[in-house]
Amino acid sequence: MTDEVIRYRMRVLAVIAISMFIALTARLWYLQALKSDEAKDIATTNITRVVNIEAPRGQIYDSSGKLLVGNRIVASVTLNPKEVEEAEMNSEELLEMLTEVAVEINRSGKLLKVADIEQIIKNPSYGPYDDIPIAVDVPEDLLVYFGERPSRYPGIRVADRSVRSYLYGSLASHVLGWVGPVTNFELSTRKPVDGKDYSLRDQIGKSGIELMFEDDLRGENGKRVFEVDRRGRVIRERTDLFKPPVAGNDVQLTIDIDLQNLLENELQKSIYLAREKVPEASEEDLEPAPFLAPGGSSLIISPKDGEIKAMASFPTYDPNESIGGYSVDRWNELNDPANDLPMFNRAIQGEYAPGSTFKVFTAHAAWHDDVFGTGRVREADEPIDDPGEYFLQSCRADAEDLETAGGCVFRNAGSKPYENVDLIRSLTVSSDVYYYTIGESIFINPKHPDNSIQDAANLYGLGMQTGIQLPFEQDGYMPTPEKRKERHEESPSIFPNPYWYPGDNVNISVGQGDVLVTPLQLANAYATLANGGVSLAPNIVSYVLERDGTVLKEFGVRVKGQVEIDSDFKNRILSGLVGVTEDEEGTAYWAFNSIATDGAFFPLENFPVAGKTGTAEVRGKADSSLFAAFLPAEDPEYVIVTILEEAGFGSAVAAPMSARVMKRVVEDSVSEALTTENRYAVSAALPLCIEWYLWKESSSLSNLESFTEINSDVFGPSLTPDGNVRVRGIEINCNEVIESLLSPIDELSLLASRG
Repeated sequence: MTDEVIRYRMRVLAVIAISMFIALTARLWYLQALKSDEAKDIATTNITRVVNIEAPRGQIYDSSGKLLVGNRIVASVTLNPKEVEEAEMNSEELLEMLTEVAVEINRSGKLLKVADIEQIIKNPSYGPYDDIPIAVDVPEDLLVYFGERPSRYPGIRVADRSVRSYLYGSLASHVLGWVGPVTNFELSTRKPVDGKDYSLRDQIGKSGIELMFEDDLRGENGKRVFEVDRRGRVIRERTDLFKPPVAGNDVQLTIDIDLQNLLENELQKSIYLAREKVPEASEEDLEPAPFLAPGGSSLIISPKDGEIKAMASFPTYDPNESIGGYSVDRWNELNDPANDLPMFNRAIQGEYAPGSTFKVFTAHAAWHDDVFGTGRVREADEPIDDPGEYFLQSCRADAEDLETAGGCVFRNAGSKPYENVDLIRSLTVSSDVYYYTIGESIFINPKHPDNSIQDAANLYGLGMQTGIQLPFEQDGYMPTPEKRKERHEESPSIFPNPYWYPGDNVNISVGQGDVLVTPLQLANAYATLANGGVSLAPNIVSYVLERDGTVLKEFGVRVKGQVEIDSDFKNRILSGLVGVTEDEEGTAYWAFNSIATDGAFFPLENFPVAGKTGTAEVRGKADSSLFAAFLPAEDPEYVIVTILEEAGFGSAVAAPMSARVMKRVVEDSVSEALTTENRYAVSAALPLCIEWYLWKESSSLSNLESFTEINSDVFGPSLTPDGNVRVRGIEINCNEVIESLLSPIDELSLLASRG
């Protein structure tokens, strides 16, 4: 090939290369200089924004199918940070706008500060495109107010959202619990079931059933997908990617809301009555501790299947306050010991000395470990005279000088003596000395296990969690020599004494010392005694259901173990406990046989009650009042336990309250619980009902002619001549209202005041 041909081909290739380079350069210039903005817009149209649609939570029902917790749609004021930013307001203008927003929200009846809004906006869980709720459950008129002024309040709008609704207000709040926004800690620790992942700001159960059954109640969130441009403006919604939310499953409780209402009302009443009582001075003329009665608990359980029929704790709170989140101040109030801890569920978290209610378990130990008839302990049927005080036989102090004996002498309440005390009568009159004798004998006699009493209590489930389907249940505490030594070794400064003495055994024999139980533990232990020895895990939930009623989970009877109870022993215990309410010397006799002691005239002939009072000493405070019982005694249907803190003797407070409650139960006269809406209707109707009642009972012709019917559609609550009041579509019968409020004496007084 000649050199000329080669040079020609090289020139052609150079021309082609230069042409291609020029074309590539031109195209690159065209894209960068002329089409850059268009290219960017095209590229950014592929950016999508996903908006979660929170699924409705499952509903909660009582045992008869009454709806306790549901969901409702409310109006919420929201703020969009992106729109506020685009409004280009300076700091002063922004502060002025937020102040006006807060003022309008406050005028609507919802308390809100500018500082609250600023704190909400700074929440890192919200993104710049989110509509941040700053006030939840506001009146609909704010929708019009802010909707008509978009330029004045950029980014502010009122939107509907679904929130939890607790239909009975504070009723059963400790059982039901509450919900709130998920926290970063919960996001990192919760392991949700498939399809129910959490994102920030999702609502999550925080306590009670809402927390324990979170995985069931929580639904599957849906989603909406939007395409947005580089400025964050929505271009279109991707309806093909829309996913509808799926509601959560429902939960049905064992709780009867009507019985729950009765129990809570009587508990509150008893606490207020206790606070009015003046304690008697002691024999030593020391200033007695006042009856502060800061709180208490009561619960009713079925000994046959372990179902909780009612569980009350006081003070209480309204979980509807959690809608939109608690303010810091309100949260601190609800968890402040100075306010007696309203959110604290005393039924499963409160730990108390059981006092004399514990004696049946000491008796169990003595009978089944052959303590009766050994040493100082007489046979169970052999009566002794209780002198009112007990001197430890293992004590080295001089028996002639009881005042200097110190911890060697243990006394009955008020040092009261009793004659002819055997096992049966020891329970009826609650002789402490009888059990002091058993307690010391078990510890000092080598024939008996040192921990005989503790082992018996453990068999009945004391000192350990019951397994109820509620969170935060406490263990209680059953002291032993081994545990005391372990405590000392772990924390010698807090527990300086590693030794166990006969006096410690004497203390635990009557439920004092370091013995601690929860009200539920005590109720479950008495249920085990009542049903003949079957230890059950208590249930507070019956079913988990789909929305169509299909049963997904069923909680039947859960047997934990069997306690061997000798039949002769059971008969004696039953006789002693029945004597507590039926024998005139029984500690709860007047509670069940008189209304003068805040008790009741109980139908004992048809429903004999086997009960035990307890008075637990608390150092530096007034005694705690306790009562435990099951009924009918021979074939128990119910177990009730009541504990009131710093309220006095069990016979004077806890027993009368239990008598009032159970009388209504056995006579089938438990009133229907009112929802929050119905309670409002009754309160609004009450003044009209009183006027109607006085008008009806009056013989004055002028009064009879003065009645006029009012149109409720125009003037609100209306009263008809037949005594019916309509309030917001709810009809209230005045006869029922007056009958529920007035005793015969009150009725006469009211009429006399008009005459």
